[in-house]
Amino acid sequence: HNPAAAEALAAMARDWRDRPLHLIVGMLNSKDGLGFLRPLAPLVATVQTVAVPGEAATVSAEDAVRSARALHIKATAASSLEAAAQNLSDIIDGPARVLICGSLYLAGAVLSQNG
Repeated sequence: HNPAAAEALAAMARDWRDRPLHLIVGMLNSKDGLGFLRPLAPLVATVQTVAVPGEAATVSAEDAVRSARALHIKATAASSLEAAAQNLSDIIDGPARVLICGSLYLAGAVLSQNG
């Protein structure tokens, strides 16, 4: 979850304009949250921020949502991955893309929770 990775994601997302893109993002405090979100900002409909489960060095969902909002992204802080998914389920009407991104530790948490 660095600016170069975000640029790569943004390049892919530019080809996904057929459906709205929603992010679930969790980051560590050693990374540049604004730098990561900046290339994605014009491409996303919403962002759900989460703390990375089990990581002391996580950015809180509340701090991450402030970064997203500073870039004029519609963002919500979620208490967990499950809550973020439920939030999206509540607001998405029709086909959409959901991208879980940020820390590799977040990816590990998603995989461990979903076998």
